Amino acid sequence: MEIAKFVLTATGTFLSVLGFSFAVFQYWKKKQDEKFEELKKTVSESVRAEGQSRTGDISRLDKRIEYLERSVLHALESRLSVIEGELKSIKPILQAIQNWFINNTPSGGK
Repeated sequence: MEIAKFVLTATGTFLSVLGFSFAVFQYWKKKQDEKFEELKKTVSESVRAEGQSRTGDISRLDKRIEYLERSVLHALESRLSVIEGELKSIKPILQAIQNWFINNTPSGGK
């Protein structure tokens, strides 16, 4: 009879410890799942914020490139206009030099 009580007590204790261990494991697992969900949420928010930041950066870069293109184009147009004016002012000088050479060089047929 004592052996049967001991076996029943041992079995009951084993089942109690097993149940307690299972409850502790479930609690630990729940805490780990909560931490994982919190981490996923944090990472998701971080990625979303980074994406918005990058979108803003790209927008600012586009505006800056557009401004630089306009600046370069304006400067180029201005320089070409100045060069065109200089060429127009040089044309009479070059024409005069050409005429001088035509008038002051012997022709091949004479």
